[in-house]
Amino acid sequence: MCWGVPAKVLKVEGFTALVDFGGGVEKEVLVATSGVHSGDYVLVHAGIIVSKIRREEVVKILDAYKEMAVQLAVEEGLKREDAERYYDGILRDILGGEEV
Repeated sequence: MCWGVPAKVLKVEGFTALVDFGGGVEKEVLVATSGVHSGDYVLVHAGIIVSKIRREEVVKILDAYKEMAVQLAVEEGLKREDAERYYDGILRDILGGEEV
């Protein structure tokens, strides 16, 4: 199974872009779709921007990833509230400090 990871574009230079995955994780990736600009939300797969997406889509994707991550954390013995608080912080990072 292949997953696209949502990220926010920080800057674009030619055929590459610096994207923010949240939690302090930034990476230079290749741009493989047209019209990508700073501030856009994108899906990154295997180091390549494969599509632009709307903020609403980012929230839906990240909520699904959060639920999976929280469930795994609970199964490993962490408290649900602690895991949710941690992942909510990562979501806010990706969304530029905005509440989900």
